[in-house]
Amino acid sequence: MTDSMIPVIDTHLHFWDLATYPRTGWIEDKPLLYRNYLPEDVKPHFDACSVNYGVIVEAARDSHEMNLWWLELAAEYEYIGAVVAGCSLEQDDLAEWFDAYAESAYFVGVRTSPAGAPDQWLTNAATRRGLDALNRRELRLDLLLGYETFAAVAELAAAYPDLGIMLNHCAHPPIREDGFAAWAAALEPLVQHPNIMVKYSSLLLYSYPDSQLERLRPYTNFLLEHFGPTRLAWGSNWPVELLGGSYVEAFGVMDALAVDLSPDERAAVFGGNAQAFYRVASPAA
Repeated sequence: MTDSMIPVIDTHLHFWDLATYPRTGWIEDKPLLYRNYLPEDVKPHFDACSVNYGVIVEAARDSHEMNLWWLELAAEYEYIGAVVAGCSLEQDDLAEWFDAYAESAYFVGVRTSPAGAPDQWLTNAATRRGLDALNRRELRLDLLLGYETFAAVAELAAAYPDLGIMLNHCAHPPIREDGFAAWAAALEPLVQHPNIMVKYSSLLLYSYPDSQLERLRPYTNFLLEHFGPTRLAWGSNWPVELLGGSYVEAFGVMDALAVDLSPDERAAVFGGNAQAFYRVASPAA
């Protein structure tokens, strides 16, 4: 599928152990998810899809203990290449948390949402303090936000042009609501900000139970046309994506939707861009 010299990197994995996981409320009514999910559970899927590395993304914001555990997992499993921790930008002890995580080479950024109304993000002193801390430490910012906030995301990207921003899950497309036009109109202005990337992920979950390729293709065509293959990075959203289909099925759908890319472009989307954005080492390193 891709250039063999570039690793295939899954940029969106979640792990939890029910014995220690503090946020079980959202999965207790989902039997498929209400069990432990650990790195050894994803490895067979990696092997089936020739995936080399994965990136852990927080699944329990504001838990210092969970962030430290995910960093420990990255150090333990050679096929985990980076960790995107969870926190609130506005918390008073953010610098102390970052200092603790910086002891690990796997700490590359955080997933969070700025507090308050989007039009007040950049006027909130606490939010600016957190963004300054990210920017100063050259960390990445993952965001999972609806298109209603995209104007504020553009302002944030303009104010922090050196801050790498990753919009999760194909920029949260409203597929079930047939909201393509509003989503695309809100997303297009973000293209002018080169520090914004989009995670090429999770379309099975967002479209289930109707995940026909032709239903999904307008969204991926828009992303490929406007952001291009240099600003997309594939991810599985495993295990949450299991609610829409298996790991192999999810990988296959995203792969099929990228069928028109050249080998070099596909290598970038499925690994090279993530390697650079999240600073994941290559297998040969």
